[in-house]
Amino acid sequence: MIFDPKITSRFYKAIVGKTGEGVYHPIQADSSTCGLLVAAHQEVAVHAGHYFRSGINYTLANGDVAGFAMSIPNIGKEIHMSWELTATADGTFIVVEDVTSFAGGASVTPLNHNRVVNTASITTCLKGMTGVDLITPTGGTTILSAALATGKGSSINRDTSAEFILKPNSNYFWQYTNGVNANIIKLTLVWHDHTPCV
Repeated sequence: MIFDPKITSRFYKAIVGKTGEGVYHPIQADSSTCGLLVAAHQEVAVHAGHYFRSGINYTLANGDVAGFAMSIPNIGKEIHMSWELTATADGTFIVVEDVTSFAGGASVTPLNHNRVVNTASITTCLKGMTGVDLITPTGGTTILSAALATGKGSSINRDTSAEFILKPNSNYFWQYTNGVNANIIKLTLVWHDHTPCV
C-alpha cells in the first residue's frame, strides 16, 4: 500500500521505524530516486559502538601452528562475523565450533571501530602460535577446513565475505598449520555484537 502525504484524510498513516524503546521516526526517501534511505547493517553497528576487529599476524616456520580463540557468553546477543586469511606459503586452515576448553594463549582486546566510545565486546579472545603462547583446544567439531597452496611465491587468500552467525554460549577456534616453507600469515576477524530484534 502506498500512502500519499497530500491526503489529509483521517485514514492517512505514516510509515515509521523504531530507533529505541518507545522512540519512532518517519522512514525517509531520496528526493531524486524516491528510493528508501537506508544504512548498511555494519555501518549501523559501527555507529552504535558494537563493531569489532581482531586477529593474528605471525611469521611461521616448518610445521608451526597459529591460532585464535573466542568464547561467547549466553547473554542474549549474537556474534555476526566474517574473516579473511592471507598467507605466503602452503598450509591448512580449520575452524572449530563448540570447543570445550582452551589451554595457553595470550589475551587479546578486540578493537572497537567506533573510536568515540569505549564499549567492549562481549567476547573473550586469545591468540598464540608455536613457541609463543600456543593455544591447545579440547573437544569441538570442525565446521570448515581448507588446504591452502601457492605457487612461485604468489600469496594466497581465504575469506568468508558472507557473515557467520556464531552460537551463543560456545567457544570457537581458528587454526592455521604451516607447511614446510617459511610463511607469513594474517587472519583478520570482524564482527558485531548483535541484539536480535525478536
